[in-house]
Formats: sequence, structure tokens, C-alpha cells
Amino acid sequence: MLKLLTWRADWSLNIEALDQDHRALIAHLAGICQRFSPEVSSVRDGNALALIEALTDLGEAVRAHLQREEAFMQAFGYADIGEHQSEHAILMAEFTAMLREWRAEGVHVFDETIQAMVCDWLLAHILGADHDFADAYFQMCNRDDIPPDRQRALAQLRFTGAAATQSAPTPSSPMISSARRA
Repeated sequence: MLKLLTWRADWSLNIEALDQDHRALIAHLAGICQRFSPEVSSVRDGNALALIEALTDLGEAVRAHLQREEAFMQAFGYADIGEHQSEHAILMAEFTAMLREWRAEGVHVFDETIQAMVCDWLLAHILGADHDFADAYFQMCNRDDIPPDRQRALAQLRFTGAAATQSAPTPSSPMISSARRA
């Protein structure tokens, strides 16, 4: 049965520029599900090349997003950017390995197993490292409205302090969603 991944508000970083990218990536993934799910592919011959091309396009969209995310981090001197960049490199290496495997197997249907792998791959980063980054960003912007369950993660983050906030986008910036503004 076709299960489409849809954006959920609790996944939001409350940084509109990044959330917009994340929503677009989720929509891109949903489009692949609609196009290559077993329900759709069972009524026509599956096209392995088309599925691999669609997944490659998703990978490139993720890569472009990660570059924008890193530029955002650099803009305000996020101290853990090196670690985050390493996570991005690992993320893309994992995706490349999955693509190679699927290409070698001639996968032509985006079945539940593959859907789950790709969803887990993408969401693990958004809900983990990206949320930790957002918490650090808002802490650096002197925001005190971070939910208590996420404040614990802040204690483990290091950041450069006042010097870094000089070039940081501010909570009044249009890049920040109103949910994070006081």
C-alpha cells in the first residue's frame, strides 16, 4: 500500500529558509513514491533507469540543500560546522552506496523497504543534527523559547559566542519563521 511521507510541523527547525528546503525534499521523495510505488509500477513495466535517475535527482537536491545549510552555518560562525559537514559527507556517501546497490540490483519499483530506507536516511539528519543546529542557532540569537526537551542538547553544543552572532541572521530576519520570534 502506498504510504506518502508528508511534512509534519514538529519537524520544523523554525528557520524558514531551511524548512522550505526540507519541505521540498519531502515533497520530492513523495513524488518518487507516487511515480514508482508497487501499486503504480504493477500496471506498467517498471523502468529501473527512470527510478535510479529520480533517486539521483533527489540526491542532488539533498546535496544542494546541504550546501545551503552549511553556508547558513558559516554565516554566523557555528563552531560545530566541521562536525556537521562530516555528517553531511557521511549522509551523501550512504546515499551513494544505496544508489549503487539499487543500480546493480536493477531495482525498478520503489517498494516499502526502499521507501523506508530513504525516509529514514533523510529524516534521521533533519530530526537529529539539524534540530541540534537550530537549537544552537537560537541560543546564539539569545532566544529563550526553546522547548525543555531540546534544551538538554544545547548543553552539549559548543559555539563561538558573541563574535559569531555579529554576522548571524537575527530572529527578526525573514529567514526565521514567526514561530521562533518572540
